[in-house]
Amino acid sequence: MDMHELDVIVIGGATGGAATALLLARAGARVTLLEKVAEPRAVGAGIAIADNGLAVLESLGLGPALMRTACPLYGAAVVDARGRTLFSPPEPRPRLMMLRRAALQGVLLDALAGEPRIRTRFGAEVVATSRDGTVVVESAGHREELHAELVVGADGVHSRVRASGDFGARQRPPGIAYLRALVPGVEAENVEAWTSAGLFGTFDVEGGTYLYASASSRATRAAVEARDLVSLRRVWRDAYPASERFLSSLSSFDELLVNRVLRVDCRRWHDGRVVLVGDAAHAMAPNLGQGANSALVDAAVLLDELRRHPSPPEALAAYEARRRPAVRRVATTAARLGRLAELSNPLSRFLRDRVLMPLARRFASPATNDTVMQEPPATLLAIGRA
Repeated sequence: MDMHELDVIVIGGATGGAATALLLARAGARVTLLEKVAEPRAVGAGIAIADNGLAVLESLGLGPALMRTACPLYGAAVVDARGRTLFSPPEPRPRLMMLRRAALQGVLLDALAGEPRIRTRFGAEVVATSRDGTVVVESAGHREELHAELVVGADGVHSRVRASGDFGARQRPPGIAYLRALVPGVEAENVEAWTSAGLFGTFDVEGGTYLYASASSRATRAAVEARDLVSLRRVWRDAYPASERFLSSLSSFDELLVNRVLRVDCRRWHDGRVVLVGDAAHAMAPNLGQGANSALVDAAVLLDELRRHPSPPEALAAYEARRRPAVRRVATTAARLGRLAELSNPLSRFLRDRVLMPLARRFASPATNDTVMQEPPATLLAIGRA
């Protein structure tokens, strides 16, 4: 397909949508990006960008800007409450960079502003989409219809695009709550601990530490529901003493972001001229750190298949066939890993830590990394640079 003849509307200006818009525009397409937030900013604390996501961002020439604020992570391990290693990634270990989410969003927004083939419209809320490429938009009290040969829904887990089409979507009930925060002036452990209270991770980001923790035990759930920081500190101190110096740096529960795990599966990723990327198609548990990275891979593969095929319908079918099985494997693995991390029964945790995890370390191989990466990073780098 000649990308210079393609008109595209991308809905959603976060990681997946911004990357999709940039890749398609730099390949020659005319792109309109719609974002409902008038002044977009990153929602969250920290983010891990792995080798696959990094390859996509580097293919767009964003590597130097990211590296100015990124903290490289080598061999992040899972430990128990006493700091004993339960699992570490097999060699060769893929690259992993920790960033403030706001830093990543800022780099993407700057790139969007500098791309002449992208027209950005912030404060434009999508009301509905149609499989023929029609998009109904409301902005400043005015409603209008836009039309494109390709409409990309990158509008997240609560996608309006997905709700408007026939994607066979299944959204599972919200799971456990996760807490996230940015803690200044405290050096991170750079490990994830699996404890009786849930999991607790701390990693270096620019100017501080990115902290996340699950609220899976009865005591942590009660503290979160009551928004009781004192009780939360006490529960975590008893379960994982290393947590105290991080949580004691917080002065209010309001400094914690609270989100529940959501899983979205779609039987189809495209409906006519409309296609889904990122959480709109496949929201998953965070335990493999592949949510944003999978969205970036979606963007690159979508461009690759559009180039390979003579028409959008053929390209979208090939994109779905290539991406959906790979992402489902990752999402299923992440969910299983999450269930393992949240075991609360003492006997179950003993068997996990002393039997299952040693076996996992023994039989882990580079193929494990390949499955998580979904596409070879070298392939992703070449797609964006072509």
